[in-house]
Amino acid sequence: MMCRKNSALVAIALGVAACASCAVVPDPNQAAVVSPPSREQFIMGGVNDFMERRCGALDCHGQIGRPLRIYGALGLRKTDPSMPGAERPTTATTDDEKIDNYLSAIDLEPEAIGYANATKGEYDDFLLLKKPLGLENEGVRHKGGPVLRVTGDPGFECLRSWIRGAVRTKDCQDATF
Repeated sequence: MMCRKNSALVAIALGVAACASCAVVPDPNQAAVVSPPSREQFIMGGVNDFMERRCGALDCHGQIGRPLRIYGALGLRKTDPSMPGAERPTTATTDDEKIDNYLSAIDLEPEAIGYANATKGEYDDFLLLKKPLGLENEGVRHKGGPVLRVTGDPGFECLRSWIRGAVRTKDCQDATF
């Protein structure tokens, strides 16, 4: 009698395993192709300047260990790793630093920001837009507290317009102050 119960349990376990092995595997050819928002708009439209000025302080995102790391003339600078202890550059933010800022912004959540771009900003549930709002403003916890507002904030409009594919340069300039 005990053998039959064990046999039945083994048969059930094998049946469950067989069913699990037949699970549908997503077809990569059916995946939606998404791309990040424009690098040119980020750099030339003022998004970089806004983020550099408002987010790139050394005690905020101007630190090497941050997931969103911002380089800039007034904060963290790229230096030659073969020259430790070299003087900090005092020049304007370089093109390489601006490109790294762009990559840092889109690499924070690449699939989410690509999907946001593909939906022209209809999808907006990702960290780049939610973190700076803080809990108080329909966002998520931000160590620096809320730094942007959902309505009427040129910084938020700067980011959102870039994600939507038509950066509002005036908002970016106003947010840079």
